[in-house]
Amino acid sequence: MENSSANKELEIVDTRGLFCPLPLTFVSRKLKEIPVGERLKVLADDKSFKKDIEIWAFETGNKLLEFKEENGYYVAVIERGKGFKGESIWDKIKFISLGVKLHFIKHLLDIIPFNKPKYLITFVSVAEGLRAADFLKSKGIENFIMLPVPKEIYPHCGLVFGLKSKDDAVKIYNFLKENKYAVEDIHIIDREKKYPKLEV
Repeated sequence: MENSSANKELEIVDTRGLFCPLPLTFVSRKLKEIPVGERLKVLADDKSFKKDIEIWAFETGNKLLEFKEENGYYVAVIERGKGFKGESIWDKIKFISLGVKLHFIKHLLDIIPFNKPKYLITFVSVAEGLRAADFLKSKGIENFIMLPVPKEIYPHCGLVFGLKSKDDAVKIYNFLKENKYAVEDIHIIDREKKYPKLEV
């Protein structure tokens, strides 16, 4: 059966005039709003976009269906996938091991509530979150905890940084953004589990 979005006008995400990592951030945010199997058209003029979008699509389990250059900018068509699962057995083992570790930490925090984070920083991919964690640790910044993304924010596997203080969350978010890491948003952990976004 042919994909339904193949027969209808695609929603366009226009990132022209934006530079890495902003195009990926906008694409990731928009793609998370549509169902698996639906497609987006992306317009970009950042020279690094082709390489960035290919790596990002692989890391997130989304499909880059089309990529071309026309009228001095790039046009990409991306299909929402079911999330990264890994290609090789080793990829799958590492991915599952990370998930087990993050969920174990989350359950530990549920048992020991006095140390719970109040803010979550999201990323465009698990791999980007891991790179950001390594970068922060290399700078001596360790006041965050890696956790699985709540299903209310994103139903597939993902990684977030948990922080107790709003100031720390905003500082780390801005610091990562300044250093070209593809952070998405800061979410507030609320009792209703709606995870509203903090305006930064």
